[in-house]
Amino acid sequence: MEDIFDRKYNERRHGDRRRRRLSLVFHERRSGFDRRGPVGAGALAIAFQGVVVGLRERPLALRTLLVAVNVLNLADFVFTLNVLRSGGGEANPIMRSLFALDPVYAGVFKMSAVLLSTWLVWRCRRYRTALEAALVMVAVFAAVFFYHVAGLAFG
Repeated sequence: MEDIFDRKYNERRHGDRRRRRLSLVFHERRSGFDRRGPVGAGALAIAFQGVVVGLRERPLALRTLLVAVNVLNLADFVFTLNVLRSGGGEANPIMRSLFALDPVYAGVFKMSAVLLSTWLVWRCRRYRTALEAALVMVAVFAAVFFYHVAGLAFG
């Protein structure tokens, strides 16, 4: 009995020694590709899932997609300059104010913003959200490109 009593009060550890430390690292448990399939599992969701997984498994395809985003961005800038020369206006209020200052400022801002976005997508390519953002970017810039082409053809 005395042995138990001595061990209890002669213990060196006092209280909880674990300490909380400040961590600025975002710890994500899942990359977005684990365990679950698409919610709703319609044909479009399954096709979209296949495209996203294909981009994740083929870095060359993602790189090609991101290069296409930057090329479409450059084409959008050139088409916008053409529209502004012919008397049209810019719909984007931020770009409108930059074009009012100088088209060079607008071009530098537009190119650097999209280059930064595509670089971030490339750096975060293991996450589903980044790959979905790449698909959204290419879809938006393709739609703007076709809008400009339709304006040239029918305008």
